[in-house]
Amino acid sequence: MAKSWRIDRRTFLRGCGGISLGLPFMNAMIAGDESKAIKALPKRSAFIFFPNGVSLPPAEHEHYEDWYWFPKGEGRNYQFRENLKALTPYKNDISVISGLSNPGGRTAPPHVGPTGFLTTARITKKSRINTVSIDQEIVSRLNLGRVTPVESLVISTQGGVGSLGRTQTMSYNANGIAIPSLSNLKSIYEKMYAMSGPERAASLKNKEHLLDCVLEDAKDFNKTLGKEDKVKLDEYLSALRDVEKKVENDKFWYKIMSKKKNEVNESSKMDLNVTSEDAEKYIQTIYDLMYMAFKTDLTRVATYQLAVEGGAQPSGNLSKYVGMSKDLHALSHGSNKSPEGFKDWGQWDQFVGKQLAYFIKRLHDTKEGDSRLLDRCLVFQGCATGKLHDNHNYPLILAGGKEMGHKTGQYVKYVEEDNALSNLYVRIGQAMGAPIKKFGDSTGISMSELFV
Repeated sequence: MAKSWRIDRRTFLRGCGGISLGLPFMNAMIAGDESKAIKALPKRSAFIFFPNGVSLPPAEHEHYEDWYWFPKGEGRNYQFRENLKALTPYKNDISVISGLSNPGGRTAPPHVGPTGFLTTARITKKSRINTVSIDQEIVSRLNLGRVTPVESLVISTQGGVGSLGRTQTMSYNANGIAIPSLSNLKSIYEKMYAMSGPERAASLKNKEHLLDCVLEDAKDFNKTLGKEDKVKLDEYLSALRDVEKKVENDKFWYKIMSKKKNEVNESSKMDLNVTSEDAEKYIQTIYDLMYMAFKTDLTRVATYQLAVEGGAQPSGNLSKYVGMSKDLHALSHGSNKSPEGFKDWGQWDQFVGKQLAYFIKRLHDTKEGDSRLLDRCLVFQGCATGKLHDNHNYPLILAGGKEMGHKTGQYVKYVEEDNALSNLYVRIGQAMGAPIKKFGDSTGISMSELFV
């Protein structure tokens, strides 16, 4: 019996140079071969960071029961406290994780360790270089620059690079060099759809015309050359043909991106003029852009840094922008200095959890093939500090990815001395389909509690 979501068309468009582009699969499958189409659905991963730790009052404190970040109970019998209550509707799609950290960051100075959050590098105040981050390792192993128009999205509320002591990006390339993050909503949108503008079309046309002229002239020139010079000219022409292929690739993406941009423009009502001073709307718009990028297969990997570690502004003022009396750094330092300190900090945790719930809901509510977009998207959120200036026991959440082997719906506790966060990164990479056996200081632990 035919299913209503099947359409009779190719699952992939084939581009120049062997590039393939996955179509939006919201309701589209290959007619007559459901299993093949399901297998072709893209997998995605999002890495989200927030700074300065979380509210963790001691057990004897009056706010421990309500405002301790980690849930009550464990395994599948767990319950969110006030900090993460907004995630309750998606409890069965989430794993909360404790007891993991980066060994290289455990002894790092205050606010320095987070620079190695996605890299596992041992960062000190004298460090001059990092190592590759897991998002970029996945991009490289899967050669995503040849698969999607945007290799990866690197986003931060406070854009740029920063320093190794106050990083403003979570992403580092294979040489450990920081990849600048984007914070302006219009800039993020333009990066997503950079191939689709009229200027791009004109540029491609000019390049194509120039190459045609050069190649035509070269054919005539070749007739006048001796044997040795002909070899040199062939080498030159070979390089030109590589450029020609690149132009053809760009023309292919231009056509596809123009269609995608038109589709999005018809349905999107986003305000791209919002700044971080309207914190909730700004963060949710970033999540909207990430959602759109995943849904339309513009990219399959994204990172987002909510704020800079320590007291760096303007992102440090996000808490003030949502009505709290202190900036993020003061909230963390004031947690044990007043009776309401941990509750105040916990309310910031609550805000962060609410925004994550917004992103998860968008992914959860979007059908894709036989399931939901969330089921083929791993959303990893965490911090490189547990308690204030304590680089142990990172507060971590892994959402989605049921079709990627993630065993959702549980609170998993690890023993920090026996494990490392990098082992989880290996499994996330493998769930994406990347052939990663080792990453940083990983030790081969299977993380079978979290993945099939």
